[in-house]
Amino acid sequence: MEFITNPWFYALAFPAVLIVGFSKAGVGGGLGIMAVPMMALVVSPVQAAGVLMPLLLFMDIFTLRAYWGVFDRRNLMIMLPGSLAGVVIG
Repeated sequence: MEFITNPWFYALAFPAVLIVGFSKAGVGGGLGIMAVPMMALVVSPVQAAGVLMPLLLFMDIFTLRAYWGVFDRRNLMIMLPGSLAGVVIG
């Protein structure tokens, strides 16, 4: 837990969290993938991912509540075979 006392962690974690937030909101495109490597400059990548994971899950809960029951069955059927193949291949 050395990252709690490291000021560089906070200097990089704050922009990383903002980038993730903007990316999840649909503004940043693929910019969110920079958050973990940015934080990994100060802490291990496992710790960086562990810090960001609760934030990502929290944001997904609100998204799930907002879009509950709203989906296009046709798009789901188009994506499902490729998704299942990807899970099996691994």
